[in-house]
Amino acid sequence: MKTRNYLLPYTYKKVGMWMFLPFAAICLCLLLDMKLPSVQIPWIAIGDDVFYQGTADLLTEVGMMGLLISLCFIALSREKDEDEMTALIRMQSFVWSLWFTSAILAFGILFIMGMDFLSFTLVALYLYYLVYILKFNFTMRAIRRGSK
Repeated sequence: MKTRNYLLPYTYKKVGMWMFLPFAAICLCLLLDMKLPSVQIPWIAIGDDVFYQGTADLLTEVGMMGLLISLCFIALSREKDEDEMTALIRMQSFVWSLWFTSAILAFGILFIMGMDFLSFTLVALYLYYLVYILKFNFTMRAIRRGSK
């Protein structure tokens, strides 16, 4: 039986790592309410069941979209030595990350209120990718060191 592999080529991982640094810095500055240059652009948004034209901060939109794309590139790229064991570790890391992020979200739902909760949920969206990437890479590093 032929299985399909929906992962990106390995070179995307390198691109994602280079993209991650500036976009993570922008998002961290936004999260900490640091003063950054603001460029307002016209934007079509959804609200109250209708489309409307508003404005959006270009740096915020680019920073958050760039961070998401870079994390996807890193998380969803093949390894140089992709095999069945790597696929198993990848699946286990995804599940582990889902459980961990779900526990963090449950904590936030119970104990964080108001606008802080909105910021928390925004961070939690990216947390899933970050936890997966860390878990997967630490596990792969441990296995590679153990096999030498």
